[in-house]
Amino acid sequence: MYPQLVEPNIVHVMNYQLLECNKKRVMKNTIIFNVSCGILILLIIGIILYIKYKGKQDIQTTMKKENKKREYILSKLQFYQKQRTKEFTNMPI
Repeated sequence: MYPQLVEPNIVHVMNYQLLECNKKRVMKNTIIFNVSCGILILLIIGIILYIKYKGKQDIQTTMKKENKKREYILSKLQFYQKQRTKEFTNMPI
């Protein structure tokens, strides 16, 4: 028989406690890893969407926008000019 320095019950209790500590450590590390990967994925998707939708517009699109603005302003000016030349009432002179 081999000589034993501690009782067998103590060895089993210590092994059980060490296994429990290992399970808790692995679970904590897994949660931290999953949360950090999730945040990283969301950050990458957010950056890609921001660049895609807020990116620099091409020349044709900006020209179309400017033309629409110019046409709107000119139409309003013409409308107000017509209103100014009209008589204020519809009564005959």
